[in-house]
Parts: sequence; C-alpha cells; structure tokens
Amino acid sequence: MTTNNSSTEAQTSHDQALNKTIFTDLDSAKQYLDHLRETGLQWDRVGFLSDASYHNLMTLLFNDGELIDAFRFSLQRDDNEKLVSYISDSYVIDTRLKVSEKEEFSLDDFQSQENFKNLWDENSISSKKLNAKETTKLFKRWSLGREKIKGRGNKFSQSTKRIVMEESHGRCMFSGCGSRLDFDSLSGHRGNFGYMAHNIAASESGPRGVMYLSKNLADEPSNILLLCDVHHRLVDRVATLDYPASKLQAMRTVHIQLCNNLLNALSYTPVPVYFIPWSVNGQSVEMPDPISISKSLNVFNCRAKHDLTPLDWGVSDSMQNSYEFHRRCSEHIGNSVSQIKSWTKGSSAAVFVLGPTFALIGFGAKFGNKSKLMPMLRYRDASSWMWPGVQPRENAFIIDEPEIDSGQSEVIVSVKLTADAAMIDSTIDHLNQQVQDKLPVINIYPPKIYGYGNGAIAHPIEGESLANELKIIFTNLKEIHGIEKVHLLVCASNAACVYIGQAVDRFQPEFIVYDYGTEIMEPKLRIYNDGNTTVIECVKIDCE
Repeated sequence: MTTNNSSTEAQTSHDQALNKTIFTDLDSAKQYLDHLRETGLQWDRVGFLSDASYHNLMTLLFNDGELIDAFRFSLQRDDNEKLVSYISDSYVIDTRLKVSEKEEFSLDDFQSQENFKNLWDENSISSKKLNAKETTKLFKRWSLGREKIKGRGNKFSQSTKRIVMEESHGRCMFSGCGSRLDFDSLSGHRGNFGYMAHNIAASESGPRGVMYLSKNLADEPSNILLLCDVHHRLVDRVATLDYPASKLQAMRTVHIQLCNNLLNALSYTPVPVYFIPWSVNGQSVEMPDPISISKSLNVFNCRAKHDLTPLDWGVSDSMQNSYEFHRRCSEHIGNSVSQIKSWTKGSSAAVFVLGPTFALIGFGAKFGNKSKLMPMLRYRDASSWMWPGVQPRENAFIIDEPEIDSGQSEVIVSVKLTADAAMIDSTIDHLNQQVQDKLPVINIYPPKIYGYGNGAIAHPIEGESLANELKIIFTNLKEIHGIEKVHLLVCASNAACVYIGQAVDRFQPEFIVYDYGTEIMEPKLRIYNDGNTTVIECVKIDCE
C-alpha cells in the first residue's frame, strides 16, 4: 500500500493496526516477489485498490481470477514506478487501478483474503490498463496529495459515441425508464434527444469525480451511460449523492444484459402459448403479462409465436363449484389437451396452467410425453410467472425407493416438494389401515441444502429430469414388481405437477391421484392406459 507522506505519523499507527506486510524499500519488495515466484506462485493480473480518501493503496495479485496475495508498499516515487514495472513484468501482465467508494479502509476490511477480494469485486469500474507512462502519472498524483485538480478529461470520441449508442440501443439506461431517445412522441420529430453521462465524472471536482480515474476514463465507453434529460439532471444535479458510480454502473450493466436478452429472442424458437386458469378454492388466476411470458420462455430459448391464447374449458366450473369441476374434470382436461394438439399438430407448446393438484397431474398425463410441452411455473415467492433457477441443478430432488416384496400389488408415491405436508403422512397411515401389510412408500423430496418451497423445481430441466426418472420408476413397478396400483400423493408447484403427470405412460400401473381434503387427502382421479391412450376418470366415490 502506498500512503500519503504528509500524514506519515498518523498513518503508521493505522498501518500497524492493519497488521499486513508493508514494504518501505525497493530491494525488500523485490525479494518478497522473487520468493513468491520461487514457491511456484504466478499471477496474471495486478490490481491496485484505493479507498476514497486515498489513504490506503492495496496491491493485489490474481491468478485466473483468484486472489493469491495482497500487500502494501510505501516507497520513493521513482521506486514506486520501478516496483510496479517489476510486479507486472514490464507491464506484460494486465495492471489496473480501482478506487473504492468506502471512505477509508479499516482493520475489519483486511482480516482475510476473501475480504480483499470482495472489496475488489464490488468496485466494477477500473482504470484502463496501466503502462509505464500512466503509472508515472498515477504516482505523481499520489505524491502531490489528495487535493482534486481542475480540468476535464478528453471529450467523447466518435468511436465512444457509437459504442454507447449501440450498447444502449438508443434508449435511456436509467433503470425502469428505457425511453426512446431518437423520437419525440408528442411532436413526431426525430432527432438525438439523449445525453451521454459519466459514471465516474470526467472532472475530479465533478459529481462522482475520482482522482486520476476521472481523466483516465473520460472517453471510456464502459464508464458512460446514455440518459434522457430527466435522469441526466437527476443523477448529476438533483440527487447526485443518491446515485454513486457503482449504482449507475449496475444500471448500465443490467440495461445491456436486458437488451441483449430481448434481442437474442429473435433467434429463439417461436412456440404457441396457452393459458388455462382453473381456479383453486374459487380464486381467480392472474393472466401472465408479456414480460412474464417472455422471461418464462427465455429459459427454454423460445419466444411467443402469437398472442397468449386463453382456453376456458372448465374455468367457469372451477370458479363457481369445485364439486362440479371435479365431476367433469376428465372432460375439461381432454378438451383442453385436444384443443392444443389440434392447433399445434404435434409441435411444441407452452402452457401457463394453474389449478387443483389432481387436475394438473391429469393434464400432464393426458398431454403425454411424445411432443414437447413446456409448463410454466407460477412462482409464489415473487407473485409472478417465472422460473427462479438461472441454471439447472444436478441434484434438485431426492427419490428414496423402498424394497418391494413379491406379492405386493399397490404402492404409495409421496411427493413433498412445496412443503413437508403432514396430511400426506396422515393419508399414508389411513391407507395402511385398509390393508393387511403396509404399503411400500416411494418418497420424493428436496435436499436440505435447498429446502421445501414453491421453487423446489426451479428450472424446467429439473422438471424434465423428475418426469424422466419417475417414468422409469413407474414402468419398473409394473414390469419388474407386478404392481397394479399407485396411490399418488403430491404437494408440489403447478409446473412440477404437470411434469409428474407426464411421467405416466404405457406399461405402467393405474394411478389414483389424491388432493387435499378436510383431514386426509382424498382420491380424485383414476389414470390408466387402455392400450391405445391414457384414460382419465373421476373417482366414483366422489362423483356419484
């Protein structure tokens, strides 16, 4: 770390409290670096990290993104430049400066290498790559003290303007705005209505000005946002303190990512999108908005082929009379599936479907697994249609299969994903009271590291994996163990229920699908294959 020599006495006690290596002569620093190299340590990036008061300058050595060492030095100015050249192998190694928004580093910041790394990572704006000339400028400024100098960096070059316009796509990059800046909707005039705004100001004395970096990054596209007039004034004049450089940089990053995601959708596979709002307990189901549809489909690398198509088979029954919906459930499921298949002709389809557990499982089973069905998750934690998983997890669920004795004809499949449902346990006890020998129970649940929840199946690939594994299990139950009947007790999200239904296939036992009742779960549907197609019937005990 390089310290300000004008406050050496006060700074020395602070440095000692930090209890980190400080080099005060060039030879000792070189010997230390030689020792690191001799022990096999190598680095491919050198970082200098200063606090906002410029009291502390940390030197960080990285290899493949991992921090391998950190230290400080306080040398004569010429020796500083010689040491930087030595560390960076005459600037062959990428060398950059970052300035933290934290006013002054403290002892707590430097208790571990992880803390160093976090301080570096949370500051996303760095200098351009340093060379001998830039290093001379940097340490010259450091030796002059912490006073900010007047003057501005270079004006925007044509290249920078072009890059910023391309990355912003001509829209305000302020989060939540996105206004077009090439067209005035009131007058109809076309023109340039945007303003280039710096994250780190072009002047050290300007808003968000930083010593050395202001001029260094004045014409750097990654340090510039395109803003509308309102938000340009907001961040530079009205509420400057509310918008530090890190916040503006985050806006810039998110805007670019969102634009790219939206434009990437042009290459996505277009698929028809359907909405089936079967009510649960008489509650209406919110139709997904275009943004929710787009986000949900992005996970599949798909986009909507046309506007959302609502299917109203059974919707009125589900809203007004749950008994009537149950009684005619197989009819509603069959009509909905037939309608989708007749329109898609065997191609892929996306469906936003919500409803009682048994209906969702029945829908998945009737649709089958011969053509691609993409059920969308109604994610309760965000009160939105979306898949919370960015990437699929390899072990999103656990399946415990018991030993099955010969002579057994029935098994229970307990699926607890949304919650550790006590009613499932009560139902298992009730079913076992009806038979001489206890029924084997196949248990499906999330690992403890993830826990129960509506997003237990957080990515569609996890749902497909669950369906594929259950399909194998269900087939083995019939063909290997001779099982004739499966009692299916499920506590899972709407999408997971559809995937579970899609595990149903030929050469499997018949399924009795249960749903929540007053004290125990009650049988609702019977699902079986008659050799030609999947048959769904209302369980007679509830329908007569």
